[in-house]
Amino acid sequence: MCEIFSLKPLGEILQLADLISIAQIEFALQQQTQNKNMRLGEILALQGWIKQETADFFAQKWSDLLNEKSKQPLGEYLKKAGLLDEYQVKTILCEQKQMGLKFGELAVHKGWLQPTTINFFLEYIVPLGQCSQKILQQAEHSVEARNERVSPSGELKIQNMSSGDAAETEFQIEDFTSIDDSLRQVETFLEEDKSSVVGHKVHTKPFSRSIIKLFNLNQKASRPDILLQEILSWTSGQPFLTQKLCQLLADSEAFVPVGEEAFTVQQLVQTRFIDHWETQVASEHFKAIRYGLLRNNKCNSFALLELYQQILQEENISVKDSIRKTELLNLGLVVEQENTLKVSNRIYQSIFSLSWVNQELIRLEINCNRIKLFKLDEKASRPYVLLEEVLSWTSGQLFITQKLCQLLANSQDFIPVHEEAVRVQQLVQTRIVENWEIQAASEHLEGIRNGILKNQQCNPLSLLRLYQQILQHKEVVVNNNPAQTELLNLGLVVEQENTLKVSNRIYQSVFSLSWVNQELEKQPPPLSQITQNTQSQLPPSTLRLKNIKKTISNSTKVLPKGTWILLGSLGLVIVGFSVVRSSTMKSLEVQILFKQGNELFNQRKYQQAIAKYNEILKIDQSYYQAWTNQGYALAGLQQYHKMLKSCSAATIVEQKAVYGWNCQGEALHNLKRYNEAIAAFDKAIAIDSKDPVFWINKTESLLALKQTEQALVTINKAIELLEKGSEVDTKNTIKRDLSVAYSHKGKALSQTQKHKEALQAYNQSLAYDPNYFTAHRGRGIALGGMRRYHEAIAQFERMLKELKLVDAQKAETLYYLGFTLCKTSKVQEAFTAFDEALKLKPDYPAVQQAKMSCSPSSH
Repeated sequence: MCEIFSLKPLGEILQLADLISIAQIEFALQQQTQNKNMRLGEILALQGWIKQETADFFAQKWSDLLNEKSKQPLGEYLKKAGLLDEYQVKTILCEQKQMGLKFGELAVHKGWLQPTTINFFLEYIVPLGQCSQKILQQAEHSVEARNERVSPSGELKIQNMSSGDAAETEFQIEDFTSIDDSLRQVETFLEEDKSSVVGHKVHTKPFSRSIIKLFNLNQKASRPDILLQEILSWTSGQPFLTQKLCQLLADSEAFVPVGEEAFTVQQLVQTRFIDHWETQVASEHFKAIRYGLLRNNKCNSFALLELYQQILQEENISVKDSIRKTELLNLGLVVEQENTLKVSNRIYQSIFSLSWVNQELIRLEINCNRIKLFKLDEKASRPYVLLEEVLSWTSGQLFITQKLCQLLANSQDFIPVHEEAVRVQQLVQTRIVENWEIQAASEHLEGIRNGILKNQQCNPLSLLRLYQQILQHKEVVVNNNPAQTELLNLGLVVEQENTLKVSNRIYQSVFSLSWVNQELEKQPPPLSQITQNTQSQLPPSTLRLKNIKKTISNSTKVLPKGTWILLGSLGLVIVGFSVVRSSTMKSLEVQILFKQGNELFNQRKYQQAIAKYNEILKIDQSYYQAWTNQGYALAGLQQYHKMLKSCSAATIVEQKAVYGWNCQGEALHNLKRYNEAIAAFDKAIAIDSKDPVFWINKTESLLALKQTEQALVTINKAIELLEKGSEVDTKNTIKRDLSVAYSHKGKALSQTQKHKEALQAYNQSLAYDPNYFTAHRGRGIALGGMRRYHEAIAQFERMLKELKLVDAQKAETLYYLGFTLCKTSKVQEAFTAFDEALKLKPDYPAVQQAKMSCSPSSH
């Protein structure tokens, strides 16, 4: 029988369970002497170190449970203690039968609990039959155990277990069937009919009948078997996702008619799983996978993401056995089939997409740079964990993140394992929050306070009332009223999934509910007056970045069309970014460097421009315009991978950095990752749908994918916006953009063989810019497509005589001239044109191929 230890103080019990550290207990006891009415568990919960239900479990239920004769499964106790939630228990049970591991081993391996915590429960409170079991081994044994049970092809091996192990596994699984019978039955069906999931092929009839019967799908669709096939085409038989999706259909009141199965399931997956997934039905499941990728205890997260990125890019790849491969398989994110790895299912691939991976890799790289910059690896045993604790307070707000990191760098203390949270908490309280007016971030915080209380654009009382509402209700739905706009401009709140939330815990601590109430009490006006003021207030004039942008010359092919460079202004109020009034942001040095960088850029001295932007970023990493312009300078050097990283950093610093998104799109387009480029341009369009440049750039990527119908829609939108702009602004820049837009339209029409309409579009393009090479070339191609070869030849010859072309453009024109001459059987003249093209550009495969195929007999 398990030995029952004598009743101990709550703090000691929590320490034995490895739920809190000695330093945290000491801190809580010190706080308790100042707040004698508060219980120890309440203080620990308020600090975020444990949940309140965990404190209540050990304070109120623990002693009774120790003396209970009838014991429950381990997972039930962990759930009651608030250490695991129902989803986590389900997940462990789901995998336990397949992997043959103990419940506690899986909990540890997934990083949800420490081995010492599991040992604590096993030693004192598990069923009698389990007390004689060997205490849980270290977490790494879980990996080894799984590797022994999984063959290289990914199929489960059948192993003989000792009677003790078998009894424990059976006891834990069978006693938990009450949690979710449907999930257990789905697992059973999958286990009994392995052919239904191997290779993600169409499932066999016995399996289909079982699932259809379980969820009454025959009452929900004319063809329930087809409906189930569509479900499995998204889940690939993953038990939890299959059960969830089937349950959603079972709960739906709609009936699925013939032919609507695919659309119905796709809509359900998109709206209830993928869109805003962190608040959807499978959020905890996906969060666990994300946690395993980004905070993996066994493998470097950067290396893990790079392998997953490779799998996404190359689809099926062969990977040698490694810890990275093992961890991805353990997470269930990928599967191994015929010695190759692929993403487990379409839902995972949609949520943990290539763009998500790229963003996380950049975020990790930024964190790595922070650790190096502030030498946090010299200050803590686990610098990445330390930085995560910093970010848990700042939510990535650049100024206070750097301040907090600098405070840690200046500290003389070394932070050991498990002490990161309490040390950061103490530093935040003593050096930033308490008496904040004289602390490290006083100037920054004073700017926010003045932005509320002395706001010139909006009634301060309206701002206080709105902010009070956000604090009380945690989030408020976005409606873009003036007060919301001002709080967003201040950076005090952020917009997430169409709701407003306080930006970070530091702001919430300084500008707390009590602070708001005190400010409201100073001048409490009648409610009607507040309402009247709010309704009559006009939206503030927004300083759009477009007011300070400048078109980059597009005379060469080095930079994509419609590229912009931002001319910085230090007094600028950036949407969604805090009004930073620090000496760094106001410094003349930054202003001069940015101006110098832009001047060098316009002189095409890209390397020198990059050096200037780097100098700015050493002073202030939050200056996202420097990240964006550095990206464009890298484009000038055709270093598109680096361009992507720099532009992505801009959007991480400021999610509404509209030209940062555009810059990302251009980088991705040049890397021939056209679908991702379109997604980036869509981000820019979502922020500013009235900027025609984003529509033009999106068109170019659509044309690269031969999506001509959609390309025509987007380019017509760009033309509409540009023509409206030209009515009030007749500057050459708009004429130039109209020329580019009509040229794109011509290309789209040519792709659909509408050569007559394409010719009209190219003529319109040349009306706006008579020297635009692309439109001239397109006009010649359109004439050739209409079999008006003599006119086409005249077009290409006129280009060579009248336009100022660089060698690459001359070579291209000579190629089209030769190609058209060949169509008219003027072979000798065609060969002369081809030879001239090869002199200008020796490595020109299209010319060499055209020369080989051009002969009198071919016409």
